[in-house]
Amino acid sequence: MNPVAYFDNVLSLFDSLSYVHTDQLKLADRTIHLRTPSLALREKFLPTLAHLSDTTEEKKPELTIWYADDNTLPQPMKAPPLEGFNAQGYHADLDQGDIQIFFQPWQTQIFLYSRSKSIGIYWVQQAEQVPWWECTFSFRALFHLWTHALPAQLVHAGTMAKNGIGVLIPGQSGSGKSTSCLNLLRAGYEYLGDDYVWVELGEEIKVFTLYQTAKVEPDNFLTRFSDWEPFLRNKTTFKEQKAIFHVTDIFPEAGISVSPVKAILLPKVAHQEYTGFEKANPTQALMAMAPTTLHHLPYGRTNSYRKLMKVASLLPGYHWNLGTNQKQFVESFDHFLANELS
Repeated sequence: MNPVAYFDNVLSLFDSLSYVHTDQLKLADRTIHLRTPSLALREKFLPTLAHLSDTTEEKKPELTIWYADDNTLPQPMKAPPLEGFNAQGYHADLDQGDIQIFFQPWQTQIFLYSRSKSIGIYWVQQAEQVPWWECTFSFRALFHLWTHALPAQLVHAGTMAKNGIGVLIPGQSGSGKSTSCLNLLRAGYEYLGDDYVWVELGEEIKVFTLYQTAKVEPDNFLTRFSDWEPFLRNKTTFKEQKAIFHVTDIFPEAGISVSPVKAILLPKVAHQEYTGFEKANPTQALMAMAPTTLHHLPYGRTNSYRKLMKVASLLPGYHWNLGTNQKQFVESFDHFLANELS
């Protein structure tokens, strides 16, 4: 069986369902339908996307995502008819085809996407087998595959804004990206994301919010954000996972849907008291975004790399050397936005 026939067979399982719940989302001015027969999976995947919910009249979707487990399908899902998936779930033979399959057998889950149909499919063997982290960035791989033909790119970065000025904050784990975003959130800045955001490449670079879930290492959470513990989504397990919470539970007015971005900040824990900024070149900005983003996202990486190059070439970059003085951290950021980017 070839990949196209495999996809059509899987899609036919969903088409035969007698009960399906549909959630309509609006992301970057586009309509998405999430369709599932599994209320258990919906409870896992929808919360981080709930702020994108569109409850107006039903519209024709530009992307449809079906998702289910074996308990809610008319027959068990079969494994993809291919061998040769690497440890990240990628198969080189599928990169340029209509059908992409992201398959990591050790996680008992499969992501399928058809470029010609703009339909994504997620399957997991049992709802309780969904990895905890997958629910913090629901359907990330499918959103990425959808952007292949769009002037848009998912970026492993945070974005904070004030007065219509946003900054893109990429960085690998340990760079201080999420902690800095959450400290700015506490200081009154508007939040679009602290881990993955949707970047739209038009006449100006805009960032749209994608996920409202933040997650930080347990020690970091207890040291800096312990007053947010009542809002934890995983109170009994956060010390074995990460501390997970929805920022809009804590700051209901802080979440915004979109902002133009005026710069790329490259955070670095500087082991000094005071926070400072210094110019970075486009190559340094690109290297802060590309490796970590492309490592997470399967397929179409050459196309994504070109989009990231465009972002790095159009926005000024700055090294953001993070100090320990919290008061000065906020003051220096206020000064940076008011004097460097306005």
